[in-house]
Amino acid sequence: MRAMAFEQDKDEWHEDAVATIVGLANSQETFSADDLRREMREPDEPSWPGRAIIAAKKAGHIEAVTYQPSQAKARRHGATRVWKKKTP
Repeated sequence: MRAMAFEQDKDEWHEDAVATIVGLANSQETFSADDLRREMREPDEPSWPGRAIIAAKKAGHIEAVTYQPSQAKARRHGATRVWKKKTP
């Protein structure tokens, strides 16, 4: 039962995250995973934000711009990618 609930939450979180990424891309010039983390509820797994960003990239919603230091304490100021809305 727990595995099924986990998968449902994962799918729901992923869908919400991709929609949030599209919203960030439409409302800000650039954004990073830090912005996504601020907008979303805490994921059950730390890899979920990155997976959602890659899904949004593969779907053609966003493109990479540069890198910047992360503001997330857990990331200890490691490099994080900066994204923008993909232009045609």
